[in-house]
Amino acid sequence: MKYSRFFLSFILFFFLCETLALSAVVWTFYESLQNALTQEQFVSDHRARDLTLALAKSSEQRLQNEGYVELEKMFHRYVEQSKNDPEEFLIQKISLYSVDATLLVSTDTIYTPDELKNRKPDETLLHSTFFKKGIRMKKWQWSEPENGENPILNSKRDPKVRSGFEWVISYLPLAKSNTVRLTSPLYKPGTLDVTGLVILVYERGNLGLLFENQWKLVEWMVINYILFAFVVSLILTGSFVAYTMLVARDSSITPKESTGLPLFEKKTVETLESKESPMEPIVDLTEGPNHGVAVAATAGTASEVEILSEGPLVSSFSSDSHQTPVRDAIFLG
Repeated sequence: MKYSRFFLSFILFFFLCETLALSAVVWTFYESLQNALTQEQFVSDHRARDLTLALAKSSEQRLQNEGYVELEKMFHRYVEQSKNDPEEFLIQKISLYSVDATLLVSTDTIYTPDELKNRKPDETLLHSTFFKKGIRMKKWQWSEPENGENPILNSKRDPKVRSGFEWVISYLPLAKSNTVRLTSPLYKPGTLDVTGLVILVYERGNLGLLFENQWKLVEWMVINYILFAFVVSLILTGSFVAYTMLVARDSSITPKESTGLPLFEKKTVETLESKESPMEPIVDLTEGPNHGVAVAATAGTASEVEILSEGPLVSSFSSDSHQTPVRDAIFLG
């Protein structure tokens, strides 16, 4: 019974410590992902702002047919170079719109003068808040990245990791807005008149690669935290066993005798002993001519108390001859 109790205590401490350890791992994993996404957002957004401002500045001098061809080549070059970016900053699309939301140059289309003449303004984009905010921006003002009215689906470039981390993305707001749009207006040289708008669509980072790296960190933490929790559970079990044995040894010690104890403790012990051995008085009356002797004996003790009485014995007998006579001892004096 004793060993089974110790085993059950170890199981209890083990599950308690392991639960706390796994909870710490989950919370650390969540905090680590949040910090990684925040850092990735900060770095990528600054790069995108610098790029859109440079593209808008270089596009202000090329708003004609020959300049559109150069802008198209430059836009495609930036998109291709971003695919080899070491920080996984990927540009999906670069577009140049006029003030009335007519598409001038884009990496999704091939520019030709005839096609440009047939293009019509995008009414949906023209009346959107996203486009209006970009057109009304002050010169050299930085725009805030956003998904727009029609959010672009997040791209997870590693399909193997994507299926395993769908549940994690639902708890990470920054992961839901990994693919965003950024704008920068074009101005006439020397004036504040807006002539166009550059829209950059980019991914802040590779979520699949980010989650894969974080998962390696989680595996290392799980192994170390489990070992640490196991050691702690052994220590707690050992402490519990030592405490149990100490309490059992103290309870097996016999109570102290009243000899040689202080007055208060001695009286307490004597009181407890007297409660354990009740008194049984026995009265023995000895007949004599002029006196009587009453003896009181206590059951469980060797001492006897003798009470002597002087004077005649008063006897009273019942009318019944079979009844035992009763004698009273009266102490005179």
